[in-house]
Amino acid sequence: MVRVHDEAGFRVYVYAPPREHQPPHVHVECIGGGEVVVRLGGEKTMPTLWLNHHMGAADAREALRIVQAYQRRFLEEWRRIHG
Repeated sequence: MVRVHDEAGFRVYVYAPPREHQPPHVHVECIGGGEVVVRLGGEKTMPTLWLNHHMGAADAREALRIVQAYQRRFLEEWRRIHG
């Protein structure tokens, strides 16, 4: 697992093979509790919330906003880690 970003109480990770799988996505942990998995989308599609593991709605929205803001960078990290 590679931490690729920290912001406002959130940590964003890309998990490495062989554990990880398609489609490109990141795991976002909230220091206050919970984790969401966000699909990164692509050149013409926005990131979307995929799974929510016990994160409150407001924190999940903020996690998605963070991923949307850094989508390109996170996609580059995903591709770098997954080849």
